[in-house]
Amino acid sequence: MRTEALNHKYVYGTPIQGGRIVVDLADMHQRCTQYYVRRPYGVGLLIAAYDQTGPHLYATEPSGNYYEYYAMAIGSRSQTSRTYLEKEFTNFADSSLDDLIKHALKALAVSLSGDVELDAQSASIAFVGKDESFKILDSTQLQKYLDQIEIDGEQDVGADQDMVLEHVDA
Repeated sequence: MRTEALNHKYVYGTPIQGGRIVVDLADMHQRCTQYYVRRPYGVGLLIAAYDQTGPHLYATEPSGNYYEYYAMAIGSRSQTSRTYLEKEFTNFADSSLDDLIKHALKALAVSLSGDVELDAQSASIAFVGKDESFKILDSTQLQKYLDQIEIDGEQDVGADQDMVLEHVDA
């Protein structure tokens, strides 16, 4: 993908659009399914891009299909994450970058099995956007967000208990 982007910039003098590079990648996945000499790619990818047309999130499949989403999760146990993202999607447009990172971590956390806890070693967050180059958060930055989510979760549990007590007294 990097080579394709560099070639496009050299030939045309402009950065390649995210959708074009995803199409090229999906074509490469699909080509491998047609020949018996090569094994097909067995991986789906989430690709985030920001180009002249705005922000994009693409998901590719090993079959060569690709789709564009506003929010998406892939992998094992991803259905619970997708459900969380669907419920919270309406809040994303007005959210700050910090809030969006918290939503991403919460979506990851709901898909974990019961005995596993989300921590900075098992999670990774990256972002890209207008006037923001691609950046991956390091573990100390990520831990700050995980701590905030834990505090918010404890406050939500306390508020739910208060509501139940009021309901019982009534």
